[in-house]
Amino acid sequence: MAKMTIADLKTFAASYVAAAKQAGAWSATTNNLYGLIDKIGEIVMLKGNFSDKLPELDGNELPYGKTIEETMIDLVLPTVYGTNGINDATNAATEGAKDLAPAYPSVETACYNYSLGRYKAKITRPFDYIEAGVNNAEQAGELTGDIMWALESSMSLTRYNLKKYLLGNAITKALALPTPLARTIAVPVDTSTSEAFIQAAKEDVEDASFAGEGKSLSGALIGAAPELKLYVKKGVMPAVEVQALAGTFNRGDLAIPAEIKVVDDFGGADSKVFAVLVDPRGIKLYNSYKAIRSAENADGDFVNFVEHENNTGFISKHTYIKVYKTA
Repeated sequence: MAKMTIADLKTFAASYVAAAKQAGAWSATTNNLYGLIDKIGEIVMLKGNFSDKLPELDGNELPYGKTIEETMIDLVLPTVYGTNGINDATNAATEGAKDLAPAYPSVETACYNYSLGRYKAKITRPFDYIEAGVNNAEQAGELTGDIMWALESSMSLTRYNLKKYLLGNAITKALALPTPLARTIAVPVDTSTSEAFIQAAKEDVEDASFAGEGKSLSGALIGAAPELKLYVKKGVMPAVEVQALAGTFNRGDLAIPAEIKVVDDFGGADSKVFAVLVDPRGIKLYNSYKAIRSAENADGDFVNFVEHENNTGFISKHTYIKVYKTA
């Protein structure tokens, strides 16, 4: 027997695979003693991942009402006790005379988020149609399950896109303010621009940790954000991580004190926007109705599955937001 080399093995592998049929149309073969059609050994479906990548933007379920009403009580401004802050008889009498006077809190104007309306997705499972292509009940059950998987995955991907458009709407509102809640900064592409973006994000995270005005869509005095999310458009973070790490920063110094989530786009927001820092409590998709209905069609011998959903998109007037965009 001749001695095999690596070159021989590559030649064999290339010719063997080339002679086979990958990703081709069906072609019947009868390479067996009885001339029967060679049986299919396995049915494969590569499902991939169509899940909702923004589960943190799910709000509470709304089983009854569909409108969200937001209100906020303003803080109370202290005053000097009496005329000079001294606890004496004169000031006690002056303040005591005010004892029965009311001091109602002031509140911000209430705002409302309304139902987005109902939408649905439909899929049909024909009887004795899947069964004709399989060899046993287990395969038929798996393919039937795949039909329902496709229906639910369609709705999950829809919810993901709805949330991206909510982010986009919040961004648009932030940019439309007389004083936009935004930074104009270069998209990170090298060490210098990556470090500039990291510094800007860190400054804004620090700012959000203090109570202040002019940090929300309402401009009112809001408290420190208990948590923050930095949503970044796809393609930005690889440059930040590689270019900045290759610079003078230490890995520990690079860490942005907010959870970073990557999205492929921000819905209908300005295309110059590449990131947004938000308190995620203020942007939510509330589900008020979700149901799967089914009905058999006797004459057609199939069953229809229809999934219905109704959601209310919530954008708070009083939540921290800062947008990052190019010039």
